[in-house]
Amino acid sequence: MITHQRPNTQEATHVDAAIIGGGIAGCWLLRLLSNRGYRVVLFEADQLGGDQTLASQGMIHGGLKYALGGSLTGASESIASMPGRWRRCLAGQDEVDLRGVAVLADRYYMFAQHSTLGRLTTFFASKALRGRVNKLSANEWPDAFNGFSGFVYALNDFVMDVPALLAQLTLGLETQTYRYQIAPEHVLAIDDGYEINLPGLRFSARTLISCAGNGSNQLLKDLHIPGLKTQRRPLKQVIVRPRHGITLNAHCVTGITNNEPRLTITSHGSGDDCVWYIGGLLATTGTTRTDDEQIDFARKELKTCLPWLNWDGADFATLDVDRAEPFQEGGLKPDEAYVGQAGHYLQCFPTKLTLTPDLGDRVMDRMPEPDTRISSPLPSSSHTVPIGQLRW
Repeated sequence: MITHQRPNTQEATHVDAAIIGGGIAGCWLLRLLSNRGYRVVLFEADQLGGDQTLASQGMIHGGLKYALGGSLTGASESIASMPGRWRRCLAGQDEVDLRGVAVLADRYYMFAQHSTLGRLTTFFASKALRGRVNKLSANEWPDAFNGFSGFVYALNDFVMDVPALLAQLTLGLETQTYRYQIAPEHVLAIDDGYEINLPGLRFSARTLISCAGNGSNQLLKDLHIPGLKTQRRPLKQVIVRPRHGITLNAHCVTGITNNEPRLTITSHGSGDDCVWYIGGLLATTGTTRTDDEQIDFARKELKTCLPWLNWDGADFATLDVDRAEPFQEGGLKPDEAYVGQAGHYLQCFPTKLTLTPDLGDRVMDRMPEPDTRISSPLPSSSHTVPIGQLRW
């Protein structure tokens, strides 16, 4: 642990927890811990949403896209209950109240051209998936599929407005957010937790919670935290501004050859401001391509998978996303939310936006009871953290 001299001698403000990182994990835990009566502060170097949260597609999904091999998996089942959990939050029926947060798309779809699903057709109709996927008749298809010939399924998934979500999670807690880059010289390990020393601020925290995303690995090294390791898995997402103005939120599984959607599409805005943000296998394999190669490949994929739409004049761009996660042997994708602990230090990764409530549950299982003796007011923050903007 780092045990340097304290940079100031002012009396420390005692808190139950200090969170480093203001992405979805940090903001969710700020709200959840505050609701439970904990005194908690959050430090973020730049803006709420950081790198990964605002680069996400905003999907709240139940894991069916992880079962495209034709059988349920650990990944698909660990996440199956999450859409229902989030819908309870949106209805104000969960501890984290998200009433008023916009849902960009209340339904998500999966589609494939005729004769390309094979045994998945039987799997999607099985009792095991009842309530999670529903085959639609042509008169039930959304307008985006006018001109399409194939299969369309409705999933129990939806798409959130991520900046609005972050704003709701921190509403009324803005003065508990501090815009500072936490460096190793700011952190001191003490017997019963950590001290954080900043210009004009000094906190004593019983628990230090890292939600620092891509900054987590360096923080673990700088603070000499034992036994916790991270990994990174890159993506090359594609941003498309089509001229047709049609919105679609769907997985394309036409002709898939592995357990991943060919395209995962979310739409943001409408009309001339409509943006298609595309992941899936396109983004996973895109890391082997240059930006120009990825754009050329995306053009071909859209014309192949959605040929009934006009792609003339569409503008394309790429977005590199570096996902930080808990270490997995062989660099595999983690299936669950993760909380690692070393003494008074918690390392947190939701691993997927949709698993954030589960991350909160896991953190609460490791938190000591709030210290009811702590009563002094929190120092005012002259550098509260703003909500970030979407990456496109």
